[in-house]
Amino acid sequence: MPERHPWVWAVLYFPYGLTFGFPAVALGYLGSKAGVPVSAIAGVVGMSFLAAGWKFVWAPVGDYTLSRKRWYVLAAAMTSAGLVLLTVVPFSVRTVPLVSLIVLLTSIAGTFLAFATEGLMVHNTLPASRGRAAGWFQSGNQFGQTAGGGAGLWLMGHMPSPWMGGVALACIVCACALVLRRLNEPPRAAPGASVRDRALDAWRHLAALVRSRPGRIGLILAILPIGTGAAQFLFGSLAPEWRVSADTVSLVLGLGGGSAIVAGCFAGGMLADRARKPTAYALACGLGLVACLTMAVSPRTPAGYALATLFYTFALGMSTVAFTALVLAIIGHTAAATKINLYFALNTLFSFGMLRVAGWAHDGWGSSGMLYTEALTGAAALVVFALLAGRVTGAQLAEEH
Repeated sequence: MPERHPWVWAVLYFPYGLTFGFPAVALGYLGSKAGVPVSAIAGVVGMSFLAAGWKFVWAPVGDYTLSRKRWYVLAAAMTSAGLVLLTVVPFSVRTVPLVSLIVLLTSIAGTFLAFATEGLMVHNTLPASRGRAAGWFQSGNQFGQTAGGGAGLWLMGHMPSPWMGGVALACIVCACALVLRRLNEPPRAAPGASVRDRALDAWRHLAALVRSRPGRIGLILAILPIGTGAAQFLFGSLAPEWRVSADTVSLVLGLGGGSAIVAGCFAGGMLADRARKPTAYALACGLGLVACLTMAVSPRTPAGYALATLFYTFALGMSTVAFTALVLAIIGHTAAATKINLYFALNTLFSFGMLRVAGWAHDGWGSSGMLYTEALTGAAALVVFALLAGRVTGAQLAEEH
């Protein structure tokens, strides 16, 4: 199998990141300006985490029904429709339930886009270059969460009507599907089998993975509250406390944050290809804790906001890619979307928990208290990680699966 251009994974995964980034950056900032409490904004943003946290349940649909490419096109269309709706409905205290529902449905559509990309990546990459592939893959995701969200806020503020910004984002999402023609479609799993038999096949592969020693340890590592990047999803809401304007938020969390997190993704990919996978993840998460403390003590000025958030997003990019490389070393090739999303889902669910904790901590103790809470929780989890990670190496994972 020839190696594919790794940049395609960034393009294909960008829209999935946008389903997190647009609520976090654009809606977060607009909601804060409209007087929506940060804890309520965290709940709205958390709808993206809720969908991602349970996506392994319906991942077999993506593994065993339509082709990967067809699922991608269909999911891109549904995600685009959801983004347009989010620019039509004004975000206020009164509309929080409706906006939450739209974010949830848009994010569910985005999960099928993710299934398609993950299945294509596993089939079109070689094991020796999975770290580099993971770097490009997560750079698209994280660029969507940062630059994509910032671009959405800028478009809503500078186009004649907010819905036009949504249409522009929808066009970008649909354009990402154009690179599908560069990829080989994986063979259909269990061709000719019934839907029931296909679902059972996916769950058999998943059960075998969970019963294995590396699989069990990987599950424990996935649920630890480190590398969650919880504060990132509230950066738009925190901006007024640093006296940052909407245009500055768009620039810092958009182009600046996108560049920083892509750099972090590439750094994480190189680290994951050169070090033991658990070691690479621990180092990246440790840097993230330092970044969290740096933001807590940063001066409440636009410059302080910019430097602290850029450092935080760089570290988050590293930890996200290191975790992805660890998961890719575990899952093997069969039922790829089902298995990979079990780990991603558990990691996301506990990230959602940290996001809600961050929102409550902010309402109770302010921004610094929130950041210290995240740092202390992460430090405790990192100790547990170090005790567990020594029992398995990335090389052993790859050999056993």
